[in-house]
Amino acid sequence: MGRNMNHTILPPTNRRLFLRSSALGLGGIALSSLLHGEAAKAAPNPFAGILDKPHFAPKAKRIIYLFMAGGPSQLDLFDHKPLLNKKNGQDLPESVRKGQRLTGMSGNQAILPLAGSIFKFDKHGKSAATLSELLPNTAKMADDLCFVKSCFTEAINHDPAITFLQTGSQLAGRPSMGSWLSYGLGSANENLPAFVVLISKDKTEQGLYARLWGNGFLPSQHQGVQFRSGKDAVLYLANPDGISRDSRRKMLDRLAEMEKLQADAEGDPEIAARTAQYEMAYRMQTSVPEVMDLSKEDEKTFELYGPEAKTPGTFAANCLLARRMAERNVRFIQLYHPGWDQH
Repeated sequence: MGRNMNHTILPPTNRRLFLRSSALGLGGIALSSLLHGEAAKAAPNPFAGILDKPHFAPKAKRIIYLFMAGGPSQLDLFDHKPLLNKKNGQDLPESVRKGQRLTGMSGNQAILPLAGSIFKFDKHGKSAATLSELLPNTAKMADDLCFVKSCFTEAINHDPAITFLQTGSQLAGRPSMGSWLSYGLGSANENLPAFVVLISKDKTEQGLYARLWGNGFLPSQHQGVQFRSGKDAVLYLANPDGISRDSRRKMLDRLAEMEKLQADAEGDPEIAARTAQYEMAYRMQTSVPEVMDLSKEDEKTFELYGPEAKTPGTFAANCLLARRMAERNVRFIQLYHPGWDQH
């Protein structure tokens, strides 16, 4: 059966999608010369977006996307189904199934009983949003929330459904949402990636794959960069023993010269993307330790996020880090909180 993919969007005060870019991307040099004359002669910024400007005045600046993998069903949270409750226990009508395939778990069942929610639902706020008794605190903010109930997928299993929510397709290989935003809008902080991924530690019940925040067919500098809670927040970022920052700078300068020769000869945009990634990594050697350092946060801030905020890698700590990154103009911060399905 097709799984309903209803989900909740963050309140307006927390929706921070920055809809302004500073320059055209790598593929727009010729066109930009026609549009902007002499301004286009400047060297293109590989981390700039391809959009010159949005078609409407922007309000949001950044996005913090909380993806609760395997969270409780929307049927138990905010998608009230009175008719489903009324028909609870009855066999699934053929008019609904329409011959669609089933999962292996239910393939040999004699009947497919309908299962309504066991929780009570009430309307809240001026918007009369319907929420279940499981969300008493969320219900107090009902008028600040936007519930999207028109999203659905034909996928019946976990991985295709999760892939669909990240990329818009249940087939792997498409660019993720954060990658599209990085590609279109570019980076607003030259020392940090436009797209950062944080995953709650010790949550391994449900698999998450790097392709979920991958760039697909877009240039590789637009893929999500995972920040970890261990000694090295970003893998392979620190210089090896015996390599100083000055020697690293000289190496990157010579490497950029050689890769420019190769790019001129082959015309492969991935060469420029690789050079840009090297330069970003060099700048991140100082910016990443600063953004990951929570020692200057006061106790009142930690109280807002709960006691686990002081434990690196927890969901609470990642929420605090997401706020710090948003303050530094990271456009898209995605938090994954894995856990097996609660159905």
